[in-house]
Amino acid sequence: MMKAQINALIILVVLSCSLPYEVQAAQAADKTLDKSNLTILGLVVGNCTSLDIYSKLGPSIPFKDDAKPDVTQVCYVSNQDETLILFSFENSQCSRFRLMAPKNKFHKWHFCEKSPLVSKHLATESGLKLGISKSRMKAILGDPKHESDETLDYVYEWKQKMNQAEIERASQYSKDVKKNPFWTVTAAIRAEFSENGLILFDVIKYSQY
Repeated sequence: MMKAQINALIILVVLSCSLPYEVQAAQAADKTLDKSNLTILGLVVGNCTSLDIYSKLGPSIPFKDDAKPDVTQVCYVSNQDETLILFSFENSQCSRFRLMAPKNKFHKWHFCEKSPLVSKHLATESGLKLGISKSRMKAILGDPKHESDETLDYVYEWKQKMNQAEIERASQYSKDVKKNPFWTVTAAIRAEFSENGLILFDVIKYSQY
């Protein structure tokens, strides 16, 4: 839906407000981010929907931040430890996930649904998980755009060809689409570390024409 793609621009504006300055200011790398780094619990950021999340993790009460009214979020906390995962979506399209531990360090998350699928062992398909070291993350993702003692920031940008249905929908809004049928896809990753390794992993993906 072209409307959904336009709304993705709104997501960018809303979510970028909560990203650290280093990520907002970073120059995007002209390369793709492998889908394995965007996939957790079989859910691919940018492709999954709220229904996919509920089907995988069970029902959860969605909520909105007063500062980000266009973005809906759901969260799940481990029934084994204090690991928490939060998904953000707009118009049912998943645009972000955050994996955090321990939950009490970041917020009062007592309202999150408990899930046996969430724990400190939860990892992306590429092997990114809580507790890993900076060096291990760099081995998987490469050199970051920005680095501090406690953070690594990555930004990726690439072109992705539209499928025929997307071309037809987008051409209703722009006559140039058929000549240049590509989305510009951007993914931003922030990782935060403590002495015990990775404590927060934040991934956002969005597309624009």
